[in-house]
Amino acid sequence: MIKKIIDKVRRMRRERSGEAYLAYLRSLGMKIGKGTYIVDPKDVTIDTSRPELIEIGEKVSLNKGLTILSHDWASFLFVNAFGDFIPAHDKVTLGSNIWIGRNVTILRGVTIGNNVLIGNGSIVTKDIPDNSVAVGSPAKVVMTLRDYYEKRKKQYVAESVRCAMAIYAAGREPSAADFYDDYPAFVDARNYKDYPYNYRRQFKNDDDFKRWLEVHEAPFNGFEEFMAHVKKEMESNGAKA
Repeated sequence: MIKKIIDKVRRMRRERSGEAYLAYLRSLGMKIGKGTYIVDPKDVTIDTSRPELIEIGEKVSLNKGLTILSHDWASFLFVNAFGDFIPAHDKVTLGSNIWIGRNVTILRGVTIGNNVLIGNGSIVTKDIPDNSVAVGSPAKVVMTLRDYYEKRKKQYVAESVRCAMAIYAAGREPSAADFYDDYPAFVDARNYKDYPYNYRRQFKNDDDFKRWLEVHEAPFNGFEEFMAHVKKEMESNGAKA
């Protein structure tokens, strides 16, 4: 009984935050790079039976529902069928700059390269190369990261416009505060000081933010210009602002 209480307290301590859980995994001997984070430590399963077999690089998003397994017990089937026991464990390596969607499973023997997106619900059974987008069960590469980047650049403005239209349809006037994740449509180096957004949500350090200011050019110069475009789109669709 006392042991169960102690184990529960220890689990609560290591699951109190993503940083605490990462510190716990590192203390076991797992290699984990800087900038990697766990979205919800209570909702991940990372195999600690052989922590040295799991290596995670820098800036990796470990999302809700993630399971990483370096072993399995399916070999008990061999015991029942053939009277023989064959252990099963292997290394799992995750590179750097990886975004892992929700409810992803990564199995033993897998290497995921750098600059990779793994889609929601995927089961990764084989290696995923650098600069890839992989989805499905089993996960397969569907495009390069560059292709996805170019695709999203074309889509996000239209999505922001539809968001504004939905707010109008709900009966209120959109405000700049509504677009705390959509600000790239109208914020760049020319005007970012005019909008007190929490830029740290996306940019974890000053260098990343400065780089974004250098390379990003918003399609609209400010929220007012963006909203003028929204109203024009609504008028062309027969809707009223």
